[in-house]
Amino acid sequence: MPTASTIKIAETLDLLDGPQKSFSAGFQAGQYALWLGSGISRDRVVGLDGVLSKLLENLRLRITGADCEHHRAFDSILGLADLSAAERAQVDLAQPVGSWPIHDALIDRLWNKYSKVLGTEVQGRPFDYLLWDVLEFATTFAVQKADAEHLAIAMLVLEGVVSDLATANWDGLLEAAMVELGRPNETFRVAVTGGDLHGPLGIGTLYKFHGCANRAIANEAEYRPLLVAREAAITHWAQNQRFTQMREQLRALIARSRTLMIGLSGQDTNIQQLFGANGWVWNSVPAPIVFAAQELSEGQKSILEGAYQVDYEANRDQIRTDATLPAFGKPLLLALLLRTMFGKLGALAGLLTSPAVGAAGKQSLVEGLKALERAAAEAGNANRYECARTIAALMGRVTEQFLGGPGSAGRRPYMPLSAQPAHLMEQDPAVGFSGRPEAAAALGLIGQGLVANQWSVAVDDPEQPTSGALRLVAPAAQARVFFAGNDDNINQLVASGAFDEVDDDVVVICSRKVTPRQQRSPSKSWRTGKAPPRYVSVSDLLEGSASFDDVQGRFNSEVGL
Repeated sequence: MPTASTIKIAETLDLLDGPQKSFSAGFQAGQYALWLGSGISRDRVVGLDGVLSKLLENLRLRITGADCEHHRAFDSILGLADLSAAERAQVDLAQPVGSWPIHDALIDRLWNKYSKVLGTEVQGRPFDYLLWDVLEFATTFAVQKADAEHLAIAMLVLEGVVSDLATANWDGLLEAAMVELGRPNETFRVAVTGGDLHGPLGIGTLYKFHGCANRAIANEAEYRPLLVAREAAITHWAQNQRFTQMREQLRALIARSRTLMIGLSGQDTNIQQLFGANGWVWNSVPAPIVFAAQELSEGQKSILEGAYQVDYEANRDQIRTDATLPAFGKPLLLALLLRTMFGKLGALAGLLTSPAVGAAGKQSLVEGLKALERAAAEAGNANRYECARTIAALMGRVTEQFLGGPGSAGRRPYMPLSAQPAHLMEQDPAVGFSGRPEAAAALGLIGQGLVANQWSVAVDDPEQPTSGALRLVAPAAQARVFFAGNDDNINQLVASGAFDEVDDDVVVICSRKVTPRQQRSPSKSWRTGKAPPRYVSVSDLLEGSASFDDVQGRFNSEVGL
């Protein structure tokens, strides 16, 4: 059995189809708020691993003698790691901390004691001296590059299934993810205090209840004192008047939304206290509180005990089981993103009204979409960061092509399938006329061809305008597949240089009817033997077919592979 640290994206999808099915449905319906901790940033320098390692090294460099204030602080931090005599012998202050044989073990032991580490006092210095000066806060947190988790979260926000996020992280990685997706930096409404909520709405609200690096760097006088890192600051957070409105907002968030906690151990007492007696019933479906974890930490168990009060002791085993989702951030968030996107495509296909596609046909389309989802999950597992980037770039490129955009080179801004969860998207009367249900049906038909081993599916470089939505690879031929909402959009694809009218490796799938096209240079095709692009009208297929088998057969024939 895979563990939370070894599970693959496709195996996480199996969880979402199996024991976590009710959670998955609730998440796609927008019922969960995200609570995020340092675990989602472990592979970035601003993750807690990087923070602790850099802090120790910078503190080592400040040591001037055996009895200087920096040496005493360094020794105090090493004492928190409970090193054995043999381990202590491996400490060499003449060498960089990163070169020590015990470096990794040291960081692991300090991981759950980070607030004690940052609370270590240096004689004659401000309380936040380690955080602000030794850690070189402004330099450490000024330039931040989003990882797979942050990109996936940002896309889930843009897809409308996540609207509220609470994080103990100071970093600006979620904001950086929005920038990388081509969306404005202020897409999030970032709140450090209640007063920050008085401005205009954002597409999502990001509660940074332990402070914000970007704000502290830009406005040190106002936001530096709001950085919560030391154990004493965490302990007294619940009584700090500066955070009164923030506490009220977070308690309201816990009461109105279910919680998915990722990368957050729950060790901080202020977080545990927020979840006390929140009004949720322990056996509600889907589970009110879910942790991305292999085994629950003591802090997470404390959160559950406080949340369910008198019901907890008698039901603790079932409560803990229901609250444990054994997949860490990268596979879980990418699986949730894929499930959200393909769930929306399935919902779009369900809006088709053609008699040729009844209940059985729609189920076949969903099965085809699931085959594409599985292929994406398996392809993306090798490099999850590149998987997230590819999904983002592909959605931008394909949506631009579908809508008839200019088609220039480079990464396009991320465009969601819908800014609402699937159940609300289905109720939008404009969706039925948008051409998206027909495009979703075509993807389902392609997926069925994948199931039948008629072709495999690949993705080209979505930063290039000549890249389609995907590439179909059959034993004897292959084709770039483009989607267009209507006939005018096909003309724009040609005008933008996406393909030429004599290209023989192109299939254009149009939601509406397609005007017969004259080849620009018939003699060129006659000399080379090349066939022109194939244009497939989904509306014609649906209107002119007597059954779903007929739709699938005609589609395969017109694709021509």
